[in-house]
Amino acid sequence: MSEPRLDALPAAHGLEALLSDYIVTAPHFDELAASPTTLRPHWQAFAREAGALGRRQLTEAQARIERQLHENGVTYNIYASADGPTRPWTLDVVPFVIAGDEWSVLASGLRQRARLLDRIAADLYGPQRLVAAGLIPSAIVHAHPGFLRPCHGVVPPGGTWLHHVAFDLARASDGGWRVIGTRTQSPSGTGYALENRVAISRLFPNTFRQLHVQRLSPFFQLLQDGLARAAPTGGEPPHVVLLTPGPFNETYFEHAYLARQLGFTLAEGSDLAVRNDRVYLKTVTGLRRVHAILRRLDDDFCDPVELRADSTLGVPGLVQAWRAGGVLIANAPGTGVLESPALLAFLPGIADRLLGTPLAVPSVATWWCGESAALDDARARLGTLVLKRTLPHQAGEPVFMADLDEAARDAWLQQVDAAPESFVFEEHLPLSHAPSWHDSRMESRAVMLRVYLAADGHGEYAVLPGGLTRIAGADRYVVSSQRGGSSKDTWVLGETPAERPGPSPSGVRLEDPVHARVVSSRAAEHLYWLGRYAERSEHGARLLRATLSRVPDAGDFSPAFWRAVRETASGQGLIREEEELPAGRMRLSTLLSVAEAAVYDTGEAHGLASNVQQTVRVARAVRDRLSSDNWRLLQGLGESLRRTDEQGLAETLELLDRTVVGLVAVAGLEMAHMTRDDGWRFLSLGRHLERALAVATTLGEACAAGDLGDPQLLEWLLDLSDSVITYRARYRRVPDWTSVTELLVFDETNPRSLSFQLAKLAKHVALLPDAGLSRQLAALQRAASVRGAAETEQGELFEHEATLEAFLRECRDLTLQLSDGLTQRYFSHAYEPAQATAVL
Repeated sequence: MSEPRLDALPAAHGLEALLSDYIVTAPHFDELAASPTTLRPHWQAFAREAGALGRRQLTEAQARIERQLHENGVTYNIYASADGPTRPWTLDVVPFVIAGDEWSVLASGLRQRARLLDRIAADLYGPQRLVAAGLIPSAIVHAHPGFLRPCHGVVPPGGTWLHHVAFDLARASDGGWRVIGTRTQSPSGTGYALENRVAISRLFPNTFRQLHVQRLSPFFQLLQDGLARAAPTGGEPPHVVLLTPGPFNETYFEHAYLARQLGFTLAEGSDLAVRNDRVYLKTVTGLRRVHAILRRLDDDFCDPVELRADSTLGVPGLVQAWRAGGVLIANAPGTGVLESPALLAFLPGIADRLLGTPLAVPSVATWWCGESAALDDARARLGTLVLKRTLPHQAGEPVFMADLDEAARDAWLQQVDAAPESFVFEEHLPLSHAPSWHDSRMESRAVMLRVYLAADGHGEYAVLPGGLTRIAGADRYVVSSQRGGSSKDTWVLGETPAERPGPSPSGVRLEDPVHARVVSSRAAEHLYWLGRYAERSEHGARLLRATLSRVPDAGDFSPAFWRAVRETASGQGLIREEEELPAGRMRLSTLLSVAEAAVYDTGEAHGLASNVQQTVRVARAVRDRLSSDNWRLLQGLGESLRRTDEQGLAETLELLDRTVVGLVAVAGLEMAHMTRDDGWRFLSLGRHLERALAVATTLGEACAAGDLGDPQLLEWLLDLSDSVITYRARYRRVPDWTSVTELLVFDETNPRSLSFQLAKLAKHVALLPDAGLSRQLAALQRAASVRGAAETEQGELFEHEATLEAFLRECRDLTLQLSDGLTQRYFSHAYEPAQATAVL
């Protein structure tokens, strides 16, 4: 059966109307079409199953993808610095399709290459026979910063150096794949590939199913299982952590995403400690043994004692613990040397020696300039070559020699002559082109493919059936993260429906289910402050809303009322103390300008925008513990508090309404979906402590500044505490001081009351592991048991504001003392730099 011509496709496909801008010029390989008039079979299958690929449908689908990625907070470099630019992850609506038979050949060749690299690492850090035999020049190894001498002579746990490896691939003009780069330290991108799959499979569910696109999830199960099997556990359930540089790393999104998908604990270097050649996680219950580390930290930052001394990201003593067999590190320290571009020139000879067979997937043709014969050969063909540096700290973008004028070319050659061992020449590959949807039209853009492999624990490697496809930016021909561009979901087609992953075949028991969710000291602190900042934000939004909603009727309220409002707002930092809210006749412009700063200015330390910003910041640090819904709500709140041109009273009140609803929804998700572990307990402690502090502070300031017989002030306090409906249903009368006090301070059934918060705090503190907070617990229990005028014979006690003020002040001091006690007991985990003593 003949393949369909592009100009003869049925109208249902819609492609003939979309391909007018799709042009691939020689010598670039065309992924879509075998000829100017013929689709390749696997793209024919996609076009047939995808149905009507009209311009409107694809444009709308692209917009949905962008919106989804934005709401999920999928980013690449937003965390690079506190005020760095936001670069959302971008994804093309059209997947990159690979035929199943082609993939089988490619995957087999990449498995061979992974086995080869693992054996090279074992030799370089062992007998170094390859260097002795001249198969690898000594300068490529010993002059490379990725070769770590402290790792020489080590046999890693399980004997595997590479548990996870990635290869960057490009297709040459002849259609054959070439390996152009290797990632062995901490290969990145699998999390983005999985997120791409989730997004695209929702757009083409029927097509995805009919084409039998191979699933990605079995690969992640195998990675998890392989690490568990190889970890030196001594019979214990293996505890694996994912080591991250922290929230300011450009791929932190992926670190948190993978930790959540794999069920690993997300840890920073300061979360870990080495004792007696064993690695431990600092948790709220004490030190917890770590058996394996999936690291996303470059080699030299892993250990400030034996590697880079100025690193504050690593773990002092980590290399020694690994060297002693106390912990598995994936990938093993020192594997960065395998990323050297110069090694590609020597892999064919090494493969013949170690494997007895040639490389099934060749590397891009490479000439190491440290060999005079190779350099002379490269000089004879400069116009077709690309110049690269071999040292990672010097590497910039490759230089295509044909793009240079004579003077620039001579200048580069002088650098090569001065340090030839630091350069390689590579064959220039005109990258293949694939269809990409951009600006409501189908264009051809250059593509590169990163493929991932994981060790299975039996000496073999599994290949992720797909990978991360990257496409060129506006210039259409250069794939580079520095030049923008986008990504694609990668579809590997199968002959039969893909099997869903089953149970782990290893028989290795992972974490004990009862104690699976360990909570590091750092995570507990961030969760505690997430609760505090979220509650503080909600209280601030309610206070501003309760105040501004009374502005239209400002003249109906007494000067004493506005004085109490002013003292309450300024005492809690929502307005600056020097701002004078006028007593008597209310000036609308004055109040609105003050409120505008409190709502929108992140520079106002205690303002709403600042508190929401802090809420999002601490949430980001524990993103692996938050659901996608929770994160979307928090991110949306952070973006909503931005200045707009229209900021009148109605717009500000509408914004405050949305903010309150959003924060209540966040709290609801925490209550409904978070597992009741120690992490949730610290989050709840933060919320109840902050709410108790807000109630005590607000009522205390109102006692000091207001007329406590003023029904309008009491109504304002009820509004602020979200208790108006409760009060009206229960008392059915104009607010009076005694009943309002009973409801807001002493009613244990009111979730907004002070007594309710104190009782919750006492309950949580009593359940904390080895708290040592008996004094604070006893004080909480005493305060929570105090009853008001309606429920005690001491009716006189709380009818007088001076006495109530003392009680509120006592409760406020108690919450602050509890906060100090929690911090000292659980959150004291300062990073301690390594110390060295010289004996003279």
